[in-house]
Amino acid sequence: MKEIFIVEDDDGIRELIEFLLVSQQYAVKTFPTARAFHKAIPGEVPDLFLLDIMLPDGNGVDLCRELKKGEKTSKIPVVLMSAHADISRTEGADDFIAKPFDVDELLKRIQKQLG
Repeated sequence: MKEIFIVEDDDGIRELIEFLLVSQQYAVKTFPTARAFHKAIPGEVPDLFLLDIMLPDGNGVDLCRELKKGEKTSKIPVVLMSAHADISRTEGADDFIAKPFDVDELLKRIQKQLG
């Protein structure tokens, strides 16, 4: 079973994405902040990261850069999402999803990244 880590501060969006992915047979771990993400993941490596760009205590683009530099995480796909993003700032990410997003489109893009 493929595992996806989601970092999203909006409870409703985070829970919706988690529900969708679990219904598609993915294992999912969710984090409301960058801090919660950093505390929870030492040594754990998912198959994909789904990161909101605007977080209360950080930035998804910075998290993406950090993951892409990491020895264990550099090859793992990172998908960024935001309602306010300047898409040119997402360099390093494997994909970008604008909010509000179409549920089917979100699932297609995740499936594409997971091969």
